[in-house]
Amino acid sequence: MKTKDFYEILGVPKQATVQEIKKRYRELAKKHHPDANEGSKKSEEIFKTVTAAYETLRDKKKRQVYDRQRSNEGSSRSRSRARPRPGSAYSGNWNEYDFERETRSSYQEPFSRTGFQQEEAPFDPDTPTRGFDLQFIIDVPLETAALGGKTTYAYEKYVNCAACAGTGKAGDGKCTICKGKRQTVAPVTVEVEIPPGVADQFTLRFENKGGEGKNGGPPGDLFLKINTLPHPRFKRVKSDIYAEIKIPPELAETGGTLEVKTLDAVRAIQVEEGTLTGEELRLTGEGAAILWGKKRGDLIIKFFISGN
Repeated sequence: MKTKDFYEILGVPKQATVQEIKKRYRELAKKHHPDANEGSKKSEEIFKTVTAAYETLRDKKKRQVYDRQRSNEGSSRSRSRARPRPGSAYSGNWNEYDFERETRSSYQEPFSRTGFQQEEAPFDPDTPTRGFDLQFIIDVPLETAALGGKTTYAYEKYVNCAACAGTGKAGDGKCTICKGKRQTVAPVTVEVEIPPGVADQFTLRFENKGGEGKNGGPPGDLFLKINTLPHPRFKRVKSDIYAEIKIPPELAETGGTLEVKTLDAVRAIQVEEGTLTGEELRLTGEGAAILWGKKRGDLIIKFFISGN
């Protein structure tokens, strides 16, 4: 069974970055969302297909598997030794890997209500309706994730049209701003407090910061998943921070004082006489916060003699 071309569906090249894929998905999501097309079944199907493509291409591992599957289609080589990862949609053959089923079960798209179930009874457009729950990824520097801090996050959400006060009407006709849809998409900014020592991929919840509700309905919630950015000098393992430092042969041989940068300061350390490449020095309490509290892990410095 031929796999859908997710790159073609989103209209991006195969070399597209995650940022380019995300930008294109947001454009298509707003264009084809059923609520923006008066419940059109065609728009709903396009929206689901676009979301499935986005969820696969935005995830590094899923994208690698997908690209490998696409390149192997038509090959007569046996796949009998391929092993699925636990809980995947793998059914015994890479050509039968159901990306759409996996993405539907693991991800809630930003512009969709949970489950997106079709209502059995006729929908009353004047019924109070809760706003959308939104989920995005927020990039956080390693130092901020390790020690905590404040930042801002800008995103877009549905808000009630200011021109018609969310009624969709203007006089005897439709509002020309929202075109009768009662809501428009607007940019907003939220203040984000990063807890000290927060784990990578942890999701923060902000009540009532999602899309605004219709007809007096409550707003949805905003969910921000932490993505810790790589650091050029430090690597975090739970509450400990690791750093590699080069020292000249003379200092390694005779020993002496050396200033090094930690997460939040500059410390003077003592290099022992006869230090060898690979030896480590542990600075207690100079690592990441533990359990969102005041205690901290350690900074482990590994020495490398320059020229070796």
